[in-house]
Amino acid sequence: MTDLVRIQRRVSKKQYLKTKRTYEYERLSLDIPKKYHQTIAPLLKQDFDVEVKLENDCVILTLTPVKTFRHAENTPDKTRQKATKTMVQEHQTSDFV
Repeated sequence: MTDLVRIQRRVSKKQYLKTKRTYEYERLSLDIPKKYHQTIAPLLKQDFDVEVKLENDCVILTLTPVKTFRHAENTPDKTRQKATKTMVQEHQTSDFV
């Protein structure tokens, strides 16, 4: 059995700097079926390049992770302990010189 999804369209309206004038923009979204949540959960905080193709009667949506050079948010405790010990040792040796 295949899963059915629908592309949803929402129009949002916002005010210009607390004036009477407004602007609106369109946002499209695609809900992911629950059975795929565990598969996608590790990817939630990543950025992706998006490519959309129409072939025959199919929409092919390709998400490719963007390579970033950010530092790791959660470094292992062993790495933190080694770095702290090294800094303490350097500080102690510089006091004696």
